[in-house]
Amino acid sequence: MTNKQFEQWMDAEKAKLAECLRGSGRLDEDGPDIPGISGADSLKDQYYWFELGNNTPPAEDGIDWETIEKELKAFAGEVITEWYEKKKAQDKREAYEMGRE
Repeated sequence: MTNKQFEQWMDAEKAKLAECLRGSGRLDEDGPDIPGISGADSLKDQYYWFELGNNTPPAEDGIDWETIEKELKAFAGEVITEWYEKKKAQDKREAYEMGRE
């Protein structure tokens, strides 16, 4: 495993979380369509199985998977907050345009 591979995997995981912010279209949903965050053990399995093709992750790999889980959850929280800010601004703008504000 190289640090570059891990960084690419983390970037891809964050990109999946931020997907709901892409595009300039109207936000029609009541909440962001964002994937859930797996637990530390599942994240480790996903990384080794899907990214590296290794069915048996090592017991110790030097990566603090609980910290990775927390980091991804914190990032998801930021994405959700940004989504709601965009939605609120959109709703306010639409209300103004319709003369309701």
